[in-house]
This record gives sequence, C-alpha cells and structure tokens, in this order.
Amino acid sequence: MPLSLTSRLFDALGVRHGFTLRAGGASEGAYASLNLGRAVGDDAAKVERNWTTLAASLGARVEDFAAAHQVHGDRVLVASRGERGVRFAEALPATTSAPAPPGSAAEGAGAPPADAVLASDASLAASVRVADCAPLLLVAPRERVVAAVHAGWRGARLCIGARAVRALASTFGADAGEVVAAIGPCIRRCCYEVSDALADEFRAAFGAGAAEGRKLDLPFALRAALVEAGVRGDRIELVGGCTACEPGRYFSHRRDKGTTGRHVAFAFPPDA
Repeated sequence: MPLSLTSRLFDALGVRHGFTLRAGGASEGAYASLNLGRAVGDDAAKVERNWTTLAASLGARVEDFAAAHQVHGDRVLVASRGERGVRFAEALPATTSAPAPPGSAAEGAGAPPADAVLASDASLAASVRVADCAPLLLVAPRERVVAAVHAGWRGARLCIGARAVRALASTFGADAGEVVAAIGPCIRRCCYEVSDALADEFRAAFGAGAAEGRKLDLPFALRAALVEAGVRGDRIELVGGCTACEPGRYFSHRRDKGTTGRHVAFAFPPDA
C-alpha cells in the first residue's frame, strides 16, 4: 500500500519526495490512520509510530524531516544539519505579522515560525504539514536544492510559493526557469467557499480563474504566482485531488470540523 502520492516530474529527476495519504498508519477514529500531526489531539505514541512507518518506508529517520512552526505567513527558512539537530537560517523575512490560528501553537513548537523551508543536504527533507491547505514542493535540479511550502488562502495571498522561488535564487543561485514545482492534494474549488470579498481579492490578484463565484481555487492562485515569478508552466504539476471530497484518502480540517489528522509533504534534495 503506497503511503504517498508522487509527482511524475519529481520522479523523473530522481527526487525522493511525497504527499502522504491517509491509509497505512496506526491512528484510530477521527485520526485514522496515517496521522502525522503531533498537536491535533491524537495519541502521541501512535503518531510517533506513524512517523516511524513513513521514515522507514523511505530509508530515512524521523529526525531527517525539517519543518518550521507554520503560521500562515510568508517567511522562508533554510534548514541544515547542526550539532544538536536541525538548525534554521532566514532566507527571506516575513513581510507581515501572521499569528498562528488558535490551537496550533504546539505543532512545530521549538522551531522558528515560517511557512516555507529550503534544504540542500541530501539527507534532510524539507517538509510541511497540511489538512486542506495546499502543499507545494519545489526543486532546483542544477543546485540540488528543494523547498516545501505550506499555503492556505493567507499564504497564497502573500505569494508564499513565489517567495520560495525567489529564496532559491537569492540563497542558492537557482534560475526560476529551471525550477520544478508540484502542488499536492488540497481543498479544491468544488469545496472551498469563502467570502465575496476574498473571492474578489483573489480574482483581482491572480486572474478570473482564481475563484468562481465564492469558490476559491488555491492551486490556480499558486500556479499563477509561480508563473509570475518565472517558473515555466510545463514545469508545474498538480498532484492528487480534493482533500474535502475524498474522506477515504485525505484528512480535511474543513470537512471534519477541525478534528482530523495531518498529512506531510516532503522532498529530499537529489543526490549529486
């Protein structure tokens, strides 16, 4: 049973990566079964067992996944190995204050706040946690650097994906035209109703396709921002379906009224 979906573009580049699915873990009830969220109310021992299962399937260790404390902002960090575990350096500072929603503070506690993580060590995966928000993975093949991005409507509005592309360029010298992107499973337009004002704002910022009526299209907005940042359209892939539509495959914060698990999107830099 596969634990993750993968991108054909990333597979072709030999990038070890994935967007985890719901099946294959030890959690039960609302968190069944491969819940990877440590601060959502699930049994801690089962969550750690799930992490061990995922890591073992990749020939990795749980501590090989670098993740920030996600706050729905646009700060970008670079993760690397340190003497005491993963250490972070700032690639791009936040442009606005973005406090985490209530109840989320424990997830990622101890790591600095950010919603995009870059990594260049082939043994260290950049990763983000999601349950309706869009996970975005990026790779700069020539520089052998990856990024994992967490984007709900707040992050999408702040163009967090495009900022990660700029961070790949400013920190590692990557050419945006060579970057490859994969947008993973998230809540899609069919299920994502927002306010009239927010829908209008997204259409104005990203084009008419960013919302149909009050139905927001997160992948469309992310893709539009990536193209504006210089990523080629044929290097952007949409992976998986709507998290709210498929309870057997995905956790969904909106569908399950806040009591649900978390997926992880991750990518290890390609080996030399």
